[in-house]
Amino acid sequence: MQNFSRANTGIDLNLIPVFIEIVRCGSMAKASIRLEMSRPAVSLALKRFNQLFDEPLFIRKGLYLEPTPKALQLTNSLENLMADIHQNIGAVNTTEV
Repeated sequence: MQNFSRANTGIDLNLIPVFIEIVRCGSMAKASIRLEMSRPAVSLALKRFNQLFDEPLFIRKGLYLEPTPKALQLTNSLENLMADIHQNIGAVNTTEV
């Protein structure tokens, strides 16, 4: 079995929903409200997520963040993966023993 721990991969999977919500909202302030997180926590999560990539994922446009094409592509993939995770967990929880 492969080890997918953050210590082994360097990837904190908790950052994915924050990234997706920032793309959806176009701002960290709006994302923080929807995620029920503080603005500094959202900002820190985005900073940590951005460190995984060689290029920026957003372009600042005043108060808004415009996702780059790479960010949009990544969002699509991550949304599909998150949906699969939720569906699999839901299926396990509804399966009779």
